[in-house]
Amino acid sequence: MDVWCAIRTYPKHAVELGNPIPQEPVFFLKSRSTIVPFGQIDTCGGDVHHEIELVLKIGENLEITDMAIGLDLTKRSVQDNLKEQKLPWAQAKSFRGAAVLGDWVPFDARAEYSLAVNGNEMQFGSLKEMSWTPNELLEKLAEWAPLQSGDILFTGTPAGVGPLTPNDVVTASLYIDKQLVLSHRAQCV
Repeated sequence: MDVWCAIRTYPKHAVELGNPIPQEPVFFLKSRSTIVPFGQIDTCGGDVHHEIELVLKIGENLEITDMAIGLDLTKRSVQDNLKEQKLPWAQAKSFRGAAVLGDWVPFDARAEYSLAVNGNEMQFGSLKEMSWTPNELLEKLAEWAPLQSGDILFTGTPAGVGPLTPNDVVTASLYIDKQLVLSHRAQCV
């Protein structure tokens, strides 16, 4: 299983970090060993930023079968330093516990998701706000990537990313037609 990640799929998020909005989808890989369930998040002394994302599971014939909510955690100061040097982001995006993944449910294009920190909603996303649909992301990635059944795709994060600190409580929720489908919590250490 490979863990693919799309970036800057939400224009408002690209703008909040001062990044250009790409004309075509851009992707990177995380190691599958970075995947952990919701439970505890290592904040690495406050340098880790939350990024909630809808995660898609790829099935046979490269169709989307299931979805989950996940956190693409980022060591922001490390990423900023690597960006300045025009170096790959692996150290900032593929550390232990950098991919927090919830339970799988059947894919539904009406999905919306939110992230609350200590009870305060910090991020809210909807597939309608993305520059590309999930199928368009998958088609573009499949043009060059060796995708296989069982691979997963983090679809990008909406605006509102920010740092996590020890003792924060994170709640990630998934909705369809405004109805809560599932929710996951994590304690920051």
